[in-house]
Amino acid sequence: MTSHTTGPSRSQVGRDYLWNTAASVMLSLATVIQSVLVTRAAGLWAGGMFALAIAVGVQFQTLGMYEVRTYQATDLAYRFSFGTYLATRLTTVSAMVVGIIGYAFVSGGTTDDVLIIIMVACFKAFDAFEDVFMCEFQRRGRLDVGGRAVFFRALTTTAVFAVALVSTSDLLVSAAVTLVASVVATAALLLPPARGRFPVRPQWGWRPVAQVLGTCLPLFMALFLSMFLANAPRFAIDHYLDPTVQGYFQILFMPAFAINLISQVVFRPLLTTMATRWTQGDRRGFAALVWRGLAATAFALVGLVCLVVGLPLLGAVYGKDVSGYLGELMVVVTGGAVNAAGVVLYYALATMRLQRLVFAGYVAASAAVTGLCVLLVPRYGMLGAAA
Repeated sequence: MTSHTTGPSRSQVGRDYLWNTAASVMLSLATVIQSVLVTRAAGLWAGGMFALAIAVGVQFQTLGMYEVRTYQATDLAYRFSFGTYLATRLTTVSAMVVGIIGYAFVSGGTTDDVLIIIMVACFKAFDAFEDVFMCEFQRRGRLDVGGRAVFFRALTTTAVFAVALVSTSDLLVSAAVTLVASVVATAALLLPPARGRFPVRPQWGWRPVAQVLGTCLPLFMALFLSMFLANAPRFAIDHYLDPTVQGYFQILFMPAFAINLISQVVFRPLLTTMATRWTQGDRRGFAALVWRGLAATAFALVGLVCLVVGLPLLGAVYGKDVSGYLGELMVVVTGGAVNAAGVVLYYALATMRLQRLVFAGYVAASAAVTGLCVLLVPRYGMLGAAA
């Protein structure tokens, strides 16, 4: 196997940061833009349905990604080939789609409701699929190439969704058109640059695929529970309240979403560097990267902005009156900061190969949040969901 130990140049690190940031921001903005358009063009009810469908997609995206990225990006010894990682990802994304379909039918509702949940949630299947390519580019020192492809794929599909929604004001039709556009954009933008750098054929040996799945199982289960912690309020609103409340909650959740975005943009490109420092015994350098990630939660700044201008700004963007929800907003923002810090520490523990410790923490937190949803949401409504 060719050596990959030479560190990247400063200019390459700059390009990696630029395009990884652009891709991360575009992926995140895609959801925000789509949410704003749906709420403005089709109302709070449709906005609530969209928010629920995205929550389902994000929840099952953890199954699609199976948290292999954290392991793959730090697999500098090339224990597994990209073909093995690709075969694993095709398996997990297929399971993700099955899970989404199963949830949609179990949750009930009209035929259109079920189809909206399935189609919108499956937007996230493309994020899960392309992530295995993004990670391989990162492992080979060319994160910028993967970031550029992902950025333009997300930009293209968001533009298609926007045009379709503005033209039809129909969420179901817009989702169907966007799924077709996602297939075309992924094939046209992601596969060509990958073929020029590494073999893109899956290797279906059952033993190495099973080894990847077994190795990453604690990471996947921990992240699945982590996403459940973030999405449990939405599921509780779906069970106890209605899509209009879901629409309002989606609006108030945007600042917390921004905190997590800032944190990931700063921290994700450092995964391979963090692994290198840990394996080389550079504990001080490793700790410095963790502290940088914690500082990137930027809670004080976002919290202050939300306290002063948060509600008027959100109301202007979404075109809805949210002036009576300052308490809910500040509670959600605080939770977003704590969650972002938890994700940073999760990545650190995963690099240290302490997956079981992470999992134990998330099991305890999931049990707590489930009980709190049952106790607080029926009684206190959206404030209970925020808490």
